[in-house]
Amino acid sequence: MERRKKMTKTLISESLKGLMQKHPFEKITIKMITDAAGVIRPTFYNYFCDKYEVLEWIFVDEIVEKVRPMFEQGLYHEGIKMLFTCARNDGDFYKKAFEVKGQNSFETIVHNHLYDLFMDMLKPVYQQPSTSNQLISRSLVADHCVITLLYLLKSWISGSLQNFSTDDLVDAYHFLMENRLSDVMSVDF
Repeated sequence: MERRKKMTKTLISESLKGLMQKHPFEKITIKMITDAAGVIRPTFYNYFCDKYEVLEWIFVDEIVEKVRPMFEQGLYHEGIKMLFTCARNDGDFYKKAFEVKGQNSFETIVHNHLYDLFMDMLKPVYQQPSTSNQLISRSLVADHCVITLLYLLKSWISGSLQNFSTDDLVDAYHFLMENRLSDVMSVDF
């Protein structure tokens, strides 16, 4: 039963991905998705509430569920590389997905899932720094990690960093996470 559910979700998600190559996301209807997938409308609603949930499922299935086990094993560098590799392997889709704006933007979907992933990753290793600033917390650190990663991912997929390799992106991300601004600037904040 679980295998059949996964196959149906994959069929619907592949339908959406194919349609996104031909149509703007906002113009794609549930009927278009079900027709392309060869399923009836009630089948769609057995698995998803709307097309935004399909978009979210794709990201979780194709990236988050591959990165999570690596993070759980402490393989953070490899997990970040897996994220970039998976996104690059389906770059045309992810480029279109990042164009989905508004209340349910793809960027928000990605941010929320990566935030949860980083919060889980930091839970066993986070140490409260020696500062009296109450803002410094695991949540703030996770959000900082996610915003930097999301910026690099979106810039890479959308084209402004397209000439760089996966390794370049991973190295840049790790440099940004492991160094202070004062290490790269002649000005103190």
